[in-house]
Amino acid sequence: MAIGPISFKKLLKKTDDIYESVVVSSRRAKQILQERVLKQIIEENTEFNEEEGILSEPVIREDIDFDKEEKVTTIALDEYLEGKLDWKKTEESIDQES
Repeated sequence: MAIGPISFKKLLKKTDDIYESVVVSSRRAKQILQERVLKQIIEENTEFNEEEGILSEPVIREDIDFDKEEKVTTIALDEYLEGKLDWKKTEESIDQES
């Protein structure tokens, strides 16, 4: 799945600062990626060996197909453009802009 072109006009409708749009979207993409990684780790390591009372050895998967899931940047930009993301500027970032 490839990311298609995105109009700057759409990004500028949310904020006048294009860099703010990029930062908000990239931070959301990182969150989505972290959620995926945690979910995968949990799924692979939840088999409990009751005889030994420990978790089984981690499964090493070589057949991962990364094209099955939608790209995190695509999801993050879609959420941003649909107005699903809330963010606030911190006092520190406002001071740096001045």
